[in-house]
Amino acid sequence: MRTTVRAGRRKVEIRHADKPLFGEDGATKEDLADYYARIAPLMLPLVKGRPVVLERFPEGLDGSGFLVQHPSHPRWIRTVWTSSGRMMECQEAAALVWCADQAAITLHTWSSRTPRLGLPDRMVLDLDPVGSGREAFAGCREAARVVREVLSELGLAAYVMTTGSRGLHVHSPLRPEVDDMEVRRLAKAVADRVAARAPEEWTTRVRKAARHGRMFVDYLRNGPGQLAVAPYAVRARPGAPVATPITWEELERISSSQEFSIDLERDECPFAGMRRHARSPRRALSLLDRGEGGVVPKPRAGHV
Repeated sequence: MRTTVRAGRRKVEIRHADKPLFGEDGATKEDLADYYARIAPLMLPLVKGRPVVLERFPEGLDGSGFLVQHPSHPRWIRTVWTSSGRMMECQEAAALVWCADQAAITLHTWSSRTPRLGLPDRMVLDLDPVGSGREAFAGCREAARVVREVLSELGLAAYVMTTGSRGLHVHSPLRPEVDDMEVRRLAKAVADRVAARAPEEWTTRVRKAARHGRMFVDYLRNGPGQLAVAPYAVRARPGAPVATPITWEELERISSSQEFSIDLERDECPFAGMRRHARSPRRALSLLDRGEGGVVPKPRAGHV
């Protein structure tokens, strides 16, 4: 079955539109395309100008997925030269819908935008709880609050998003002043300060064996060519959950990172206007280098 989905000024053909992507009775490829067409007004401002990597599942969740950095695409899709070669961008709704036709369930993006690739305009802290369920998510929620506190101490803003998987991402909008590695250094310092406030529960140890059951405060989404799931991207999980920007007030009311699904409909985005609140990473790094911007409590026990 083929169909077409209107996205802005274009119509995009969807092949095998009735193919289930999320299990036998789950959402189809057409449903995915319709979702990306519908959510485009909120999603595009957050992904425009960023190199995009596709996570494709040609056989849906019943098959294996894989990342594609350099897909063959229509000529009307914009591309940009990067350190990883020529990559595509999603500059219009039709590009998002075309990705759905490729069974690209999830989109991942860089932390910097053209024309300033390599100078990130956001920093992402990834909080992925150990285990699942309400209790695990409650610990993740508490960690997000502490990330927000630490960022505030450094003069940085904080926005929160469900990942559609198990945890939360905290985004901090930045002025594009320093390079990828400096932003990773900043992210690591923030993560260390967060983990130091509850060292029995949180850690920045990269090796799983060294975590001893503690939640990893992940700063590794930052760095040259590193990726983070795009806001409003669908995740390749049963029920088609969506990585959804939320307000800090909403965070108190939800009990799962999979609270929102492909049925999501919103008129306004909690991340709208986020770029107006971009702060200086150079100043935050200067505060850290001088030992200012809040006090790191002495760990009670265990290793950070």
